[in-house]
Parts: sequence; structure tokens; C-alpha cells
Amino acid sequence: MLQSISSLDGANEGFYHGMMLGLCAMLSNRYQVRSNRESGLGRFDIMLLPNVKSMPGFIYEFKFTRDEKTDLEALAQEALTQINDKKYDTELLSAGIKNIVKIGIGFRGKNAVVRSK
Repeated sequence: MLQSISSLDGANEGFYHGMMLGLCAMLSNRYQVRSNRESGLGRFDIMLLPNVKSMPGFIYEFKFTRDEKTDLEALAQEALTQINDKKYDTELLSAGIKNIVKIGIGFRGKNAVVRSK
């Protein structure tokens, strides 16, 4: 991100969501890429549902802040907590996916922190 985006590009969470969705779209030959869909008790940001059940599924949740005082580590952890609390893995589990990678990302400007479970 240091070389590819302007600090003005990161205006809101929608920008980061679109950027990540574009990156995930390249995986469409192996995954069904889903965005902002309901699963469990809420709506995840991005889900990668594997075409082959033995492959891992992925759930992404993004948190954005402009506040320089906000700890991006804590923001990424908050995203992971939301994935678990809202049971966003419901759709993957229903599809028979056993290996699920949960990813929380906290963004601010060109900075990002990624946490996974």
C-alpha cells in the first residue's frame, strides 16, 4: 500500500473493502467471492467460499479509523471478535467447510494491521 495508493484514497472503509474485494476476485476460479452478505447474526465484509470442500474458507472483517490515537491492533482484534460474536462462519459451516480462516483488518491511511484465527 505504501507504493500503490494515495493517503487521500483511504477516505473510508468502503475504499479498503473495494480494494480487498478486487484482490479476492482474482481467486474466483477456486472460490465463490461474496461481499456484504448475511451469515449468522449479521453481515460479513468478504467471504471466500471454496469450490472444493477440502480447501479453507475465509472470512474478512474490516475496521477503519481516521483517529491517530486508535490502536490498529485493537481495531483488528475487534474485527475478529465481531466475526465470532456474529457467527459469520454459519454459511461456511452449513456448506461443510471445516477449515475456516477468520481475518480481521484495522486500517488507517496507508497503515493496516492484520489478525487472524
